[in-house]
Formats: sequence, structure tokens, C-alpha cells
Amino acid sequence: MLFFFIAGLYVAVQEALESTVTAEMVNKDNLAMGVGVLGTVNGTAKFVSSTVVGLLWTVVSPEFSFGMAATLMAAGTFALLRAGRE
Repeated sequence: MLFFFIAGLYVAVQEALESTVTAEMVNKDNLAMGVGVLGTVNGTAKFVSSTVVGLLWTVVSPEFSFGMAATLMAAGTFALLRAGRE
């Protein structure tokens, strides 16, 4: 039960902050284009990640597939934090 609460909390925070962070990182003149690129990248990344996790789940194991997903999410978080400092 706690796992589902944490997962729901993650989705709520991620959805709320995603466009806010994009708006802060993109020039005001290019905001509409930035949000459109965000949607395109998100859609493509979700398709690719779901495919890869599904393949890893089938070929290796569920634990490995979700471990790999968690590792890549952490790497993305650190990359975003680093980009924000520059």
C-alpha cells in the first residue's frame, strides 16, 4: 500500500513540476515551442522506455528492468540539477 502512495506522490509532483521547470529553463519567446518539444520528447521517451523495460522484464527479470529504470531516472535527475546550476 505504501508503494502505491509513493508512486502516486511521484506522479503528482513530476506532472506539476515538469512544465514549471521547462518554463524556467526556456526563453519566454520560445515557451510554446519549448512546451511542444517537452511533449514530443516525453511521448517518445515513454514509448521507448516502456518497450525497453518490457523487453528487459521478459529477457532478464522484473527486478533488473525496474532497477535499470530507477538508475536512469536518478541519472536524469542529477543531470537536470547540474544543468540548473550552470
